[in-house]
Amino acid sequence: MKTFENRWIYEFFEENPDALLKGMFGGLALYYQGQLKLVLMENPGETTYRGRSYDYDIWNGLLVCTERSFHDSLVKQIPSLVLHPVLPKWLYLPFAREGWEDVAVALTRLVRGADPRIGVWPQEKRKGKSRRALAGSGLGRERRRLDKKSKGEAPKLISEMKKKRKELK
Repeated sequence: MKTFENRWIYEFFEENPDALLKGMFGGLALYYQGQLKLVLMENPGETTYRGRSYDYDIWNGLLVCTERSFHDSLVKQIPSLVLHPVLPKWLYLPFAREGWEDVAVALTRLVRGADPRIGVWPQEKRKGKSRRALAGSGLGRERRRLDKKSKGEAPKLISEMKKKRKELK
């Protein structure tokens, strides 16, 4: 895993059994008490996105995972936070901001204190049949058979395929 110069931000969470550090977007994500809380990004150099330039690196800072409904109150409390240019659903603390270290410490205190404004629940993984499972089901052969048949038989074959899919679920 990549070495992060500012990993000290997560120092409190390193030995905490309620915390999990995991790679995400080329950064280091903090999951705490089941929620995604922060993502440490250290990829300086990119300051432009979709034709707009920013006075900070857009992938060199701390992403604050939060719901949009909490943006105003967090920005009011911590004015150094901005909407992330690429991921505007989250707030962002650019390392270019003066005093960012103190702000990062304040954010980790909010996380440790279980501030409900910080954190999002990870999306559940789909529990459907994988493509590999469907591949072994014969549906691929059915599709090829459908292509060879005349248009008159196509509706019948389509309904057969739908029935097979339902049986697989």
